[in-house]
Amino acid sequence: MSNSRIEMDMGAVISSDEIKLILDRYRIGKKPLAKLLGWGETTIIRYMEGDVPTNEYSNKLRTILDDPEFYYDLLCRRQECLTGVAFKKSKNAVLSKIMSSKIYAVAYYIVNKSCAEISPSYIQYLLYYAQAFSLALYDKELFQEEYGINNEHMPYLKMYESMKKCGIRTLEGCEEYLNREEIELLNTVIDCFLWYGPSALYAMMETERFAMKISRDRYNNRIIAKDIIKGYFKEALNQYQISGIKDIRKYPERKLLEIKGCIKG
Repeated sequence: MSNSRIEMDMGAVISSDEIKLILDRYRIGKKPLAKLLGWGETTIIRYMEGDVPTNEYSNKLRTILDDPEFYYDLLCRRQECLTGVAFKKSKNAVLSKIMSSKIYAVAYYIVNKSCAEISPSYIQYLLYYAQAFSLALYDKELFQEEYGINNEHMPYLKMYESMKKCGIRTLEGCEEYLNREEIELLNTVIDCFLWYGPSALYAMMETERFAMKISRDRYNNRIIAKDIIKGYFKEALNQYQISGIKDIRKYPERKLLEIKGCIKG
């Protein structure tokens, strides 16, 4: 094996500082983390003292470091490996980390309302319409993420891929990160759009996408900026006589009829 290959492999191995970050971020001890992973009790201790993890173990630890949802899923599945106190402490820490991004609080509120009987793609549609009506009705974003243009046609691709990988499960505590106005809006969007199948919502979203200008973010990714979404749905409020959240139901009703060609736009 060449020296450059050896350096590359060594560089990919998780460091003791990164392992310490896992312990601090998720408020879990060395032995409890090892138990959670099904490893020997002293495995993490040895890594912290200088032993080098295998690639397999290193990759697992790096996934935990980079993906709080993966860790939360592991924590819940292996709960019996920890004491009640250790489990609760780590659970609170990882939930706080996940919910630090507002889009996750919104998404998991939707998941909880549906009792996890919802697909990752359908969550994307509801996220988009919740964001759109927040921008149009309240002149403020519900979450920070931009609508991304990609081959999967999923506006919030990172979340979509994460939910596909980890699966859909309820996540308690997300309501604490939402105010009353946001919860009221989300309940209305869920009630108004959940009647329609994924094909209908996909068709509606694609029709809207073609009518909106695509731009680039600072990383040169193709997006539909929030101001563009806001402008489009501001016009929709006037067109469909939507004066508040109680009227949101008019939008999918009329828009889908237009798409089907039953009435003129």
